[in-house]
Amino acid sequence: MNQLWRRNIKKADKMGVVVTAGDRADLARFHEIYLETAERDGFTGRGLSYFETMWDALNGETPDRMRVYLAEHEGDLVAATTWIRVGRHAWYSYGASTTAKREVRGSNAIQWRMMRDARDAGATIYDLRGITEGLAADDPEIGLIQFKVGTGGEAVAHVGEWDRPINPVLNFAFQQYLKRR
Repeated sequence: MNQLWRRNIKKADKMGVVVTAGDRADLARFHEIYLETAERDGFTGRGLSYFETMWDALNGETPDRMRVYLAEHEGDLVAATTWIRVGRHAWYSYGASTTAKREVRGSNAIQWRMMRDARDAGATIYDLRGITEGLAADDPEIGLIQFKVGTGGEAVAHVGEWDRPINPVLNFAFQQYLKRR
């Protein structure tokens, strides 16, 4: 981790940020600040039922495959994330943080906890997921990229996703619909 990351982890600890692993009911708390993050950062958030379905499916298949983490400062939820583990690979799946109390560094504290828990669960890879290709100073994702790069990890390029339409007519109609939106 770079010096800023190490400093922010120590700062969160000194300021009393407490990170806990929650349960399914805590997805609602996660979701509340996830929607705040979506509005602040300009993306369309998913509904709570999406995360509940994900929880039920993943943990129904293998207990403890998905977790929700909560970072609190003086009783206020300041950051929350979801974590997924399959075998020796753990993913930071979704994250959220409040606009208030950003200075307590809840996002750093929660990532540090998830990294240690992934290691303790036998994971050899901790995946922060995607970053954009753009690295220009004015890139809207630059803050997220800097946050992820600060962990000391490496960017790995993968082929990506491909769609194969099963019903070409329906796919064509859907593509036309998307163009009009």
